[in-house]
Amino acid sequence: MSTVEPPVDLVASDLDGTLLRPPRPWRSADEDPGADEVDLGSITDRTRRALDAVRDRGIEVVAVTGRPPRWVHAVDLGPGLAICSNGALVVDLVTREVVAERTLAPDIALEVVRRLRALHPDGIFAVEFADGVAMEEAWAAQVPRALLTPRVGPAEDLVGRPAAKVLLRVPGTRGDAYIDAATEAVGDIAEVTASGALQLVEVSAPGVDKATTLAQVCGLQDIHPARVVAFGDARNDLPMLAWAGTGVAMADAHPSVIAAADAVTGTNADDGVAAWLERHVLGASPATGGAGVA
Repeated sequence: MSTVEPPVDLVASDLDGTLLRPPRPWRSADEDPGADEVDLGSITDRTRRALDAVRDRGIEVVAVTGRPPRWVHAVDLGPGLAICSNGALVVDLVTREVVAERTLAPDIALEVVRRLRALHPDGIFAVEFADGVAMEEAWAAQVPRALLTPRVGPAEDLVGRPAAKVLLRVPGTRGDAYIDAATEAVGDIAEVTASGALQLVEVSAPGVDKATTLAQVCGLQDIHPARVVAFGDARNDLPMLAWAGTGVAMADAHPSVIAAADAVTGTNADDGVAAWLERHVLGASPATGGAGVA
């Protein structure tokens, strides 16, 4: 039986660095012009069994990710909803329909680009929409050919319609100070976060993050935060882990995530999500070889 009190009604999990096994490294279009495929990650058999067992008990499973919908659909997550683009979009994983949007207005997106361009003149931008992505030429040169888009141009020309988020990459720049400076520049008009090892600045509409959209999804199903367990590893997971009744960090998560979490599990390479669910929700001993769980 479950060892979590109160019992869990919904499991919310980040994908990259959390639920999915580590993908093979990407090669840009410039590095490998002939590459037609890219590894967008996958779920191990152990993790899939744990998620299926959770669903069999009537517990909802929701993916909550910075990924756009097209990258979510590339992974077989099973039925249910996925909160994409850091909370800007909600999609049905069966029908692939976008069922809710919380987008960045064009005038705000343009102002975000202008301010961040002034902060980082050497920065390069991409803009995510519900139906795809547009990117600057320098950005396109750094992604695998399989992920390229025909919509290429200066970011100022790409934000003419509601956007899920604006992305900024500054070559050679990493670390929390980089993200904090962007927040200082545009945090009064938009929501700023960062996810994963790519060290992208990700800008969404004001008030949009993983937690606020997860709260909306749970509210529609009358699920109280205390009955939600959430898993994550990066700074964009912090609001979600704080909102959920039980927030679980991966062992190799950002230090701020580990500090804020109620518990720590193994890494994604060690099926950390499955191990925690097996022990604390499914009431089974973790499978042999899994990482330790706190």
